[in-house]
Amino acid sequence: MNGAGVKVERLPKPKIRFITAASHRYRERRAILASIQLGPPDLLQFSGNDASLRSSFAQFGDLTLSSAFQPIFSFSHHRPIGYEALLRAYDSARNEVEPLKVLNSPNARGRWNNLERGVQLLHTSNFVRVANAHQRLFLNTRPEGFIISEAYRRLVEDTLARLQLTPQRIVLEVLESPNGNIERLIEGIASFRKQGFLIALDDFGAGHSNIDRVWQLQPDIVKLDRSVIAQAAREPRVARVLPRLVSLLHETGALVLIEGVETQFEALLSMECDADFVQGFYFARPAPGSVDEETCRAVMDSLSEMFRARVEVNARAKTTLLSAYTVALQTAAERFCTGIDLPHASEDLLRLEGAVRCFLLDARAFQIGDDVKAAQPCTSAPNFSQSTAEPSGCCWDRRPYFRNAISELGKVQVTEPYLSINGVHLCVTFSIAISARGSIWVMCVDTDWRHIAGRYGMV
Repeated sequence: MNGAGVKVERLPKPKIRFITAASHRYRERRAILASIQLGPPDLLQFSGNDASLRSSFAQFGDLTLSSAFQPIFSFSHHRPIGYEALLRAYDSARNEVEPLKVLNSPNARGRWNNLERGVQLLHTSNFVRVANAHQRLFLNTRPEGFIISEAYRRLVEDTLARLQLTPQRIVLEVLESPNGNIERLIEGIASFRKQGFLIALDDFGAGHSNIDRVWQLQPDIVKLDRSVIAQAAREPRVARVLPRLVSLLHETGALVLIEGVETQFEALLSMECDADFVQGFYFARPAPGSVDEETCRAVMDSLSEMFRARVEVNARAKTTLLSAYTVALQTAAERFCTGIDLPHASEDLLRLEGAVRCFLLDARAFQIGDDVKAAQPCTSAPNFSQSTAEPSGCCWDRRPYFRNAISELGKVQVTEPYLSINGVHLCVTFSIAISARGSIWVMCVDTDWRHIAGRYGMV
């Protein structure tokens, strides 16, 4: 009876069945598992190690639960720096059951935290067998899983100590959830981080996992969803933006992991965008044991060779492009300095492949006169500025092509590709500051980047 006079049925402790372990290390892990109480006996029972996989597994009703590990690779180290633990479930006929069906089953409702913690314990025990002393374990965790009692926090510390696994080697992945108490989640994450755990934000770029979650949770690692790299492989404009997205996430203080990489091209894009880590079927599929590091190193070495080859192709193409435009722009500037007006001074310049328009700025970045357009511009995009104002008199002092040119008189400057409002196309601007007719001028030429990148063979 409790204090309210209600009869309370005391549930028996879980019965944990083990088969004989093959070594002292397995017996040690078995004892640790057996010492931990996870809840009612119908919820999760650990059953030692399977002789074929040599790893611990557990029973959940008539289902057998086990661990699979997918390696996470570092581009810099050319080897796996950790493993993401994934749940595998099989019914009594050895048919595979979707993990979500297990987690969303009627028996699991209302006991999710207990089931999740049991699965995490299973993964952690198996990880000790799979990993070396320098690799990290990535564990999926629902947001509610971060809101725990002090007693459970002490249990976590004790369990890890007995498994000889430090919190610094565990990365807790925050799964996407549209609801929940964000304040309590932030507090829970801070508590785990104080213990030494690393925090990763999973599935960034899909559903509700967006930049707002990065600001709020301040993760150590952001995992880009599979859809991001897949779309980048299909659409060049997304591929161009991907390095900037990675750079933005780096600016927040997070490392970047791209998941779901399935093809060689996706792997190259992941390397080119300056991501830190990568995982996916292209590198290795989930498996009960560790990955062969020599094979993985060979894959990474081959990928690096292809990456260097692409960089060299782009560098040669860019050099050819820069040389053509640099000479033409310098010639146009010299002609302007002799007194020739801008339309005639820029005739040869605007005949170059990809040239769109030439324009002139004064020393304060105000445009002098209208644009001088190429006779046959390669872009057909609408000119947004035509619906707002004429370009003459516009001030472009915020633009790098003005600021860089004015700081180095007589030297041709080249911008990174950007979206131009004077044509709504991806643009690269060449500029040069000159002294003529008693004043400082900046002569500029806009180019259609997509056109010239293809024309000069950039990949």
